[in-house]
Amino acid sequence: MVWIARLLLFIPSLIAGWFVSQEDPRYWLIALAIGLTFLALGIIAAIYIPILHPWPRRTR
Repeated sequence: MVWIARLLLFIPSLIAGWFVSQEDPRYWLIALAIGLTFLALGIIAAIYIPILHPWPRRTR
C-alpha cells in the first residue's frame, strides 16, 4: 500500500521540490495538494475531452 502512495506522489513531489525544500514540514502537504489538483484536472479532462473530439463515434 505504501508503494502505491509513493507512485502517486512521485510527480507532484518533484513539482513541490521546485518551490519548497524537502526539509520543510509542509513539503508533503504541498505535494498532496498538487497531486489532488492533478487528479481533479484528470477527471475534468476525462469528462470533457470525449465531447470535444471532432470525429464521430461508431454506432451499431
